[in-house]
Amino acid sequence: MAIERASLTGLILAGGRSSRMQGPARAQAADVPADAGHVRDARHARGAPSGIPAGEGVVDKGLLLLNGHTLAYHAWRFLAPQVERVLVSANRCQDRYARYGRVIADDPALGADLGPLAGIEAALRAMATPWLLVMPVDVCAVPTDLGARLAETVESAGALAAYACTRGAGDERKVHPLCMLAHASLAGGLRQYLLGGGRKVQRWHQRIGAAAVVFGGGDQAFFNVNTPEDLVQASQYCKS
Repeated sequence: MAIERASLTGLILAGGRSSRMQGPARAQAADVPADAGHVRDARHARGAPSGIPAGEGVVDKGLLLLNGHTLAYHAWRFLAPQVERVLVSANRCQDRYARYGRVIADDPALGADLGPLAGIEAALRAMATPWLLVMPVDVCAVPTDLGARLAETVESAGALAAYACTRGAGDERKVHPLCMLAHASLAGGLRQYLLGGGRKVQRWHQRIGAAAVVFGGGDQAFFNVNTPEDLVQASQYCKS
């Protein structure tokens, strides 16, 4: 039996520090009004086609513009048709991210700067569905069948989680561990992993027996935006 939409919560991971977006190409996030509708992204973006408006300040990656929309919007547009509800893991600019879903912050009781697993742990505890479909805010060109194939794999393999990978040159696999599907029952174990000092996503996958799902698309698939240069390149891969 397929995992139905009513059993899925979506998570946009937007809680990172965006450190590689700083430096010589420093920019500020698009000044999007908190009450603006999703359809206004493109209108607001006029005059800043590169996605990086001129100015000084610390950038929040998910609010940068790509093809006229914020990266958070691209993630929301991918997840929303597939899930019952969308959550956003964000530790800054929470009023702006709230337009894409319910915002949840990392649990301060776990400590600071724990990485993306802290956002996943908070989402697993907050959601009301059995399954969590995770989408990093800075990943573009995601296969349209990502959710469906991850769901098929957890069912066929009897696993509690599955994640994406692609096949590169020499038949080597490139792992995209944060593009994953995870079951709510993993929340307690993940919390203990974090409390014990665990941070690495792939090591946690190994501990829980997560299944790998191989996708095509080569280097374009799951393109990761880490730098201003990446943002420019991503405009070739992601739909407007």
